[in-house]
Amino acid sequence: MTCKHAILHLEPSPFAELAGYEQPDAAARAAAETTSGRAPKKGKDYSIGTFPGPLVLPHDDLNYDPDSEPQTTKEWLNAETRNRLLSTTGRDTLYVAQVPKISKKVEFMRDWVIPTGHGASEDRQEAEPPPSADLFVDYLAAFYHNMPVRLLPTPLTWTQWGSSSKPSSRYRSAALPKYVGLLDSEDRCTRIRVRPPPDSAFPAQLNLDDILDMTISILPVDAYALVILVDHDIYESEDDDFCCGRAYGGSRVAVVQTARYSPVLDKRQGEQIDRSHMWPWSHCKTFVDDLCATEDVEAKPATKKQKDLSKNSAMAAAVALASAYKPVSPVQEVQALWFSRLARTVSHELGHCFGIAHCVYYACNMQGTGSMREDVRQPPFLCPVCEAKIAHAIIGELSGGHEEEKRIWVKQRCQTLGRFCKDLEHRGRESAMWRGLDAWLEERLKVL
Repeated sequence: MTCKHAILHLEPSPFAELAGYEQPDAAARAAAETTSGRAPKKGKDYSIGTFPGPLVLPHDDLNYDPDSEPQTTKEWLNAETRNRLLSTTGRDTLYVAQVPKISKKVEFMRDWVIPTGHGASEDRQEAEPPPSADLFVDYLAAFYHNMPVRLLPTPLTWTQWGSSSKPSSRYRSAALPKYVGLLDSEDRCTRIRVRPPPDSAFPAQLNLDDILDMTISILPVDAYALVILVDHDIYESEDDDFCCGRAYGGSRVAVVQTARYSPVLDKRQGEQIDRSHMWPWSHCKTFVDDLCATEDVEAKPATKKQKDLSKNSAMAAAVALASAYKPVSPVQEVQALWFSRLARTVSHELGHCFGIAHCVYYACNMQGTGSMREDVRQPPFLCPVCEAKIAHAIIGELSGGHEEEKRIWVKQRCQTLGRFCKDLEHRGRESAMWRGLDAWLEERLKVL
């Protein structure tokens, strides 16, 4: 029976207390928004129907790190490692590097982007091609409203490293080369380590740190930050199973892989993703209660407040419009779902390049994530604290604006993101997440 998501859970889950997480109170959250660190005399009262608390479900990031230190806007502002966004530095542009091409010398690397066991399946055909870099440019231009966003004009290419890059067999891990090369437009080649993934999800993995080193070396002189998209599975340390993305904020670079976000992997044994409870449906009370029950936390009856907000709130509108979404075809559904997941991560990693730490105040795009399951449960919007940081960087620092200009920017940003969500229908990339975000934005605009 299909879940109707009739009652929404918009506060930290009952399991959160057992995990040791306590959401900062309203006064602390209000103070965290300001550059002074003091709550305004006339405090902002955000409804949890618009800005819910983090769910903190079993095995979520905050389950394992419930005492994670919150980062206030004042602390962010004064962080020594943060790169200020100043017009005088000439570094005011966000760059997106397209997925590196694969040269004939390493033609075998094309097989490495195909999930193990999906070589000739219908799933493989549905999931190709990966999202275009142009989509990310347009999305980031809306998400980081008023920031110039451009494609990196210099192409990158996978090639062999020395004479050791050609394996004698496609899928035997013993035959994998130790290294491949990543070539920039000036024919400078960086050595990238290769290994078989511990979970065998893909034939091979590439080392994240090596790719980040190369990314730093090609950073444009006018770049505030650069994010590179990689179609291959990546890992950071020898102890990692895999790494979806990473930012070196102080160095202005980030890397995001597309491979692990492929919907083809949603049914992997032991790692199944419940597509019916991705955001915004992740706030379904029945779903939350069922996950809490796995840790012997008993469900409580729905309160009047929960019932009311489940009918009339920004999150209720998001759930309703997301539920009305019907994919055009299985192929369109997979490709749109793939893009929605990647877009959230790309904007998240660039958030770290702005100096923003993982958010513990609200359910937020800048939350940490402990798994792919948690990743798809998190929202695509910024909470008031993280949004205040971006507003200060773009309006306060780059443009020299003040509080009134920041308020105008927040409204314009919501409008711009809403237009982007609607435009995706014509680009074949509309999904339930974008539908839900569009509805959420419209409700929020009513009170701005």
